[in-house]
Formats: sequence, structure tokens, C-alpha cells
Amino acid sequence: MTLTAQHALELVTPPLAQPISLAEAKSQLRVEHNDDDTIISRLIGVAVAYVDNTGALGACMMTQTWGQWLGQNPGTVTLLLGPVQSVSAVKYYDVNNALQTDTLSNYNILGTKTRTIVAPKNGFNWPTTFQRDDAIQIQYACGYGGTSYSVPQNIRHAMMMLVAHLYENREATQGDKLISVPFGFDEMLGQSRGHWYG
Repeated sequence: MTLTAQHALELVTPPLAQPISLAEAKSQLRVEHNDDDTIISRLIGVAVAYVDNTGALGACMMTQTWGQWLGQNPGTVTLLLGPVQSVSAVKYYDVNNALQTDTLSNYNILGTKTRTIVAPKNGFNWPTTFQRDDAIQIQYACGYGGTSYSVPQNIRHAMMMLVAHLYENREATQGDKLISVPFGFDEMLGQSRGHWYG
């Protein structure tokens, strides 16, 4: 059985910061008081969860480390998230079902930041593993960088639009009118989207 993308990915190290700050969000909202700081901070978190990594963007914003689980002898592997900064480890469950770390230099890491592939070099193979669907894990760092300004401005602005929209529309509906995400949000994300969403 092949793991679905949802079950194949495991967050190892979360981002250390958000792609937009509370101050930036308040400036976008034209909020000059501190009464709603808790609400706005929560809405930033909601927007990040909606957009980041496996969300609407299909890519990572701030630097974070993910593990991608694979079955036995997976051949050439395309990493599901990007932009990839580096591959840090290949781990596997040995024949005794104990987690081990393979020699990273045995692998080619090729492609671009948005489409990175991993495969054993000539003369090497994937390790012999215990028979399980999550026999091998590739760990890699991805994201645009460690500071909010590393994230492309179109993504940051889309995030601020979403936070502003959520702040102004506290309920899913307003009378008989369905309130959806603001116009331009999908188009801005689409410029940097890692996969088709919708």
C-alpha cells in the first residue's frame, strides 16, 4: 500500500516565526489599539494553518523541517513540499523494526527547490527494511527562509488580506450572503502555489 500525501508527511520541526507579524496585521487592519491583539494573533495562526505547507499554498512559507514517509525500495522519490532548502537525513526501519539513519552521501539530491528528487547513487540501494508502509523517511528543510521578509510579497499580502477578511467577518455568513475569501487571494497565492488546490 502507498501512503497518501496526507499520511506520508510528518512535521518534524515547526517554523520559529509567522510570515506576518501582529504589527503588520494591525497596520493592514488600521487597528491602532491593543484590545484585539489576542484575536488578531489567533487569526494570523488560522490563516497560516489554512495556507502553509499542505494547505492552500501547497508549499512552506517559513523554514520548517518535514519527514516524508515511504514504503520499501521506493525508487526515485519526488519530495512533496518545497521550496526545499536541504535534505538532512534518510531514516529507515531495519529488518528488526528498529529506526536507523542511513548514510546521506549515498544519495543523489537533484532538481530544483520546487521539484526535488532523491534516489540512491549508482552502486547504492535503498536500505533493506522491515515490511511496513512507512519503512523509510526522508527528512528535509523547506520554506523561503527564516525571516518573514524571505516569504514572497504576494504570499504575505494574500495572508494579510485573509486575516483582514476574517477580522471583519467573524461569522461564516452575514444574513443571506455567504462571505468567502477575498477577491484576489487565490490569484496571489497561485503565483507561488506548489500544487493545484481546490
